[in-house]
Amino acid sequence: MYQMHLFTKQLSSTDVTSALSIPRDALQFFPIPEGAHSMEFEATDMSGYIWRYRLSTRSTGPYPKPVIVRSLWLPLVKQKGLVPNDRVKFFLYQSEENGIRYRVRAQRNIVRLLGSDFWVDVEYLHLYGL
Repeated sequence: MYQMHLFTKQLSSTDVTSALSIPRDALQFFPIPEGAHSMEFEATDMSGYIWRYRLSTRSTGPYPKPVIVRSLWLPLVKQKGLVPNDRVKFFLYQSEENGIRYRVRAQRNIVRLLGSDFWVDVEYLHLYGL
C-alpha cells in the first residue's frame, strides 16, 4: 500500500463552525471534473468510519477557494469534538484491492515540550486521561 500526505490544516473557529477551508495547492489531489466546481469523495478515519464529503470551489473570483461543504463536514467536527487549534490531516492512499482512497486524521495538541508540539489522534485522547 502507498500513502501520501495531502495537507495538514490547523482548525480556525470558522473551520469548526462552518465549512473546512482547504489549501489551494491540495486541489491537485482531488479530481474535480472539467467544467465542474465540486466533487464528492470518501475519507476513512482512524476508527475505520467512512466520512462522505463534497469538495467545492467557487465559480467566480480570482482563485477557487476550495472548501468541504458544511453539511458534510460538521458531523465529523461534532463526533470528534473538534475545537479551534485542533488539526486535521488528509492522506491519499492506494492499495491493489481498493484503488485510490482518502484518509482523515483529527488530532489535538496535548503538550508542547522543548519547543515541539505533541499531537494525538482524538480517538486516543481517553488513553491519556484527556
